[in-house]
Amino acid sequence: MNEMEDSFLLHVKQLSVLEIQEKERQRIARDLHDTSLQNLTHLIHKVELSSLYIDQDPVKAKLELATVGKNLRKVIEDIRNSIFDLRPMSFDDLGLKETIEKMLLLINQDKQFKILTDIENIEFNISDSKKEILLITIYRIIQECVQNSIKHSKGNEIRVSFKDKKSSYEIEIQDNGIGFDVDEAFKKEKHFGLSVIKERVFLLNGRISMDTKNGTLIKIEIPQMMEEN
Repeated sequence: MNEMEDSFLLHVKQLSVLEIQEKERQRIARDLHDTSLQNLTHLIHKVELSSLYIDQDPVKAKLELATVGKNLRKVIEDIRNSIFDLRPMSFDDLGLKETIEKMLLLINQDKQFKILTDIENIEFNISDSKKEILLITIYRIIQECVQNSIKHSKGNEIRVSFKDKKSSYEIEIQDNGIGFDVDEAFKKEKHFGLSVIKERVFLLNGRISMDTKNGTLIKIEIPQMMEEN
C-alpha cells in the first residue's frame, strides 16, 4: 500500500471517528431527554402537589414526598450510568473483563435475557494511548452488539465471548432470536447500530462476519498490530 493510499485510509478513519462520536452525543442527549429530564420534570410536579397537601393532608403529602425521594435516587442512578457509559473509568481499576461484565449487567437490568460470558482477562502490552483506543473500541463493539440483540432479536439468551488468539483478538456475540436479513437491516435506520459496529471494527483494521439464519452470530477478529515489543 503506497503513501497516498495510507493517507486516504487515515482520512476515512478520522471521518468515521467523528461520525461515531457525533452519533453517540446525539444518543446520549436523546436518552437524557427521554428519561432523566422527563422524570425530573415529573418529580417537580410531585413536589408542587405535595406542597398543596401539606396543610390539608400531611400524611398524603409525606407519602408523595417519599415517592419523590425514591424516584430521585433512581434518576441519580440513571445519570450515573450515562456518565459511566461516556467513559467507563473502571478500565483503570477493574480491567476490561470486569468492566464489560458490569456493562452487561447495566443494559440487562430487567433480566429479560440470560447473558452468558466467556471473557478472558487479557494483559495489553501496548502504550497507554493505544490501549485507551483499543479498550474503549472493543467495549463499544460488544455493547452495541448486545444492545442490538436485546432490542431486535426477540430471543432470551445472549452469549458473549472475548479471547486472545495470539495474533488477534476474537469477539463473538450470539443470540437465540429470530435473526434478520443483513442487507435489508443496513438499509433501515433502526439498525444504524450495525453500521456503527462495522465502523468500529474498521477503525481497528478488523474483520466482521454475521450468520443470521438461526438467531444472530457476530464474529469479529481484531489484529494485534498495535502491540509493541
